[in-house]
Amino acid sequence: MRSALTLPVVLLALYALQTVAVRAQACVADQGGDLVCGAGNSASRVFADTTSPSKNYAFAWRTAQGLPSGRDAPNGVENVLIRVTDGAVLATLGGTHWETGEMRANRSELMAAWSPDSRAVVEVANSRWDSDSFAYYRIDGATATKLDLRALVEPVLTARLPPRNREGNSFRVHEDLPVTLDARGRLRFTAMLYVPKGETSNDYVVQVNVRDRGGKLSAQVVSVRRAN
Repeated sequence: MRSALTLPVVLLALYALQTVAVRAQACVADQGGDLVCGAGNSASRVFADTTSPSKNYAFAWRTAQGLPSGRDAPNGVENVLIRVTDGAVLATLGGTHWETGEMRANRSELMAAWSPDSRAVVEVANSRWDSDSFAYYRIDGATATKLDLRALVEPVLTARLPPRNREGNSFRVHEDLPVTLDARGRLRFTAMLYVPKGETSNDYVVQVNVRDRGGKLSAQVVSVRRAN
C-alpha cells in the first residue's frame, strides 16, 4: 500500500567540509579511450559515466602508488572529484570504487547524480551491503563543499520502523533506481533499510532539499513514502 508523508520541516545544519583544489596535470585519453589525469604517483583515472553535463567535472580514482599496470588490482584506492579541464582535485570522496579497462572492483558501485548546471553532484558509493558514502558536493570555483546525506536520512528512515526492528539494519541507496538532483537542490532517490541476508527490506522514496546560503550548506527531509 502506497502512503505519503510530508515530514515537519527538519532543517539540519550539517557539517560541511570545504577543500581547495589541488592542481594536477591535464587529463588525456589512454589507448582504451578512458581519461587519465596526471602521471606517476599523482595519476588518476576518470569514471566515464560520472562526468558532469558541462563535461568539466567527474569522479576519478587514484592510489598513493599511482595507477596499476596490466591486470594488477590496486591497493589503497581513493575516489576523488576532479576538474577535467586541468586535472585539479576538488574533493576526496567517501567511496573506494575502481575500474580499469580490463577489471573493476568486486561488489561495489559508484554513481554521480549531477545538477543540470554542473554546480552540484551527489555521490552514491555502494559496497556489498551498505552505502558507504552518500554525500552532496557543491562546487564553487576551486573548492567543493561536502554535505553528509546519510547522516541526515538514515535516522529519519530508522525512526519509521517499529522500535524492535531498528537495530542491525544496513542503509543503502538504490543505484539501480533513479537518483535525481535539480537546479534548486531538490534530491529524489529510493533508499532501503534491511538486515543483510534477511528476507525483507523497508524501501522508501525520499526527497531532500539542499540549500546553500552564503556558502553554508543545510538540508531537510521534506517527504518520505513507502516504495511498492
